[in-house]
Amino acid sequence: MNIFKFYNENLDYLFLKTYEHLYIFIISWLLAVIIGILIGIFVSRPKRKKTGELIINIMSTTQAIPSIAVIALVFIFLGIGATPAIFALFLYSLVPIIFNTASGLLSVDKKLIEAAKGMGMTNFHILFRIEIPMSISSIFSGLRNSAVINIATTTVASAVGAGGLGELIFIGLSAFDYTMILAGALPVSLLAVIIDQILGLIEKFLTSKGIKMITEN
Repeated sequence: MNIFKFYNENLDYLFLKTYEHLYIFIISWLLAVIIGILIGIFVSRPKRKKTGELIINIMSTTQAIPSIAVIALVFIFLGIGATPAIFALFLYSLVPIIFNTASGLLSVDKKLIEAAKGMGMTNFHILFRIEIPMSISSIFSGLRNSAVINIATTTVASAVGAGGLGELIFIGLSAFDYTMILAGALPVSLLAVIIDQILGLIEKFLTSKGIKMITEN
């Protein structure tokens, strides 16, 4: 069957699966962004280096385990449906955000921080007025990587009854229907590209002119 004919005949089903896919992605990724940035900030503080290394090592183990295995392990404890998929994808999205946030903050020139302290700025002001603006490129690199990983891995969520566009791919595989496999895979790829481009635009908007001049030179 022609893929465009398939889309035309199954438009409502496609919209429903796209909605499920985006719902799982948005909830799990936003949770990972909030928790991941907070952990990244925490582990980058000078007096928490050992604790930070321990947290990063623990989080790294989730990245080393195949996504389907993470979802299967979570499924054992949380059952079927969207909840285990969201929790597993949340864990899977954390590591790139933590690594890039922490490495970005740690790479800020210490002379700038000392100068800010000399001017009487508090640690809070130094973090939000110097460290985070200087690390925005590294932080967004982590956010974009985790978003693409998450939206691609969400296809596996249908294995535990969470729905999403992966359902078309799994049904297509079981029926040897290549049109159905492509009908599920193409929207996933398109969503990943669109979301990556949106995050790239947000990064440009949040990057100050001074930081752009420094990175370009």
